[in-house]
Amino acid sequence: MTKRSFADKVALVTGGGGQFGRVMCQALAQRGCKLIVGDLDLTAARDTAARTAGLALGLDVTDPAMWANATSSARDLFGPIDFVFHCAQHRAESADADGLARLWATQLSSLEIAQRICGPDMAATRGVHVLFVSAAAWQPDPMRPLWSAAEAAKRNWHKANQIAATKVESALIAYDVPPRPSRKTADDEIAAACLWTLSRGEKQAFVPGGFGVAGFCRKAAQ
Repeated sequence: MTKRSFADKVALVTGGGGQFGRVMCQALAQRGCKLIVGDLDLTAARDTAARTAGLALGLDVTDPAMWANATSSARDLFGPIDFVFHCAQHRAESADADGLARLWATQLSSLEIAQRICGPDMAATRGVHVLFVSAAAWQPDPMRPLWSAAEAAKRNWHKANQIAATKVESALIAYDVPPRPSRKTADDEIAAACLWTLSRGEKQAFVPGGFGVAGFCRKAAQ
């Protein structure tokens, strides 16, 4: 993967109104990125956008029409997208058909939708999809087995994307390795480590819980 700068690049952040998505937007804004802040909660997206000089949009990541609107809005206001940061999450553990469908659509199907709709613009900019996965992708959380399965599916989507004949790369950021009862790594540490990884052109990184960025340890996520 090519080494990258963030100044004047265009980034779409899904789940940008959430706790981690907001921190990711702030980190990108500090580095000169132009932001599209997407979130299912438009009020939350507007709050983040007000702090980061971004454009807030309602975005249900399972809805192709909303992805198309976000992509065209980014192009019209800033130019074609360079990065999609997939921060949207669905963490509810439900075994009923509707809950399971929503979990799978948010965690995995949204990646295919983004690849299909944002792909032409991102191929032109040599853009990157940035995925965040928990250590549950390797060692399932016994209290959330279905969510853990979806995290593992995201990890394997990234691996499949690496060997597929696609013009749009992906980067995988795994946090809290090994798994811990409660996450020890702060959101701003994960964001900083993520951007450091991308700036160096890496395709995978672990952000071990409890170490902090000062002691950030990087290794391939195999």
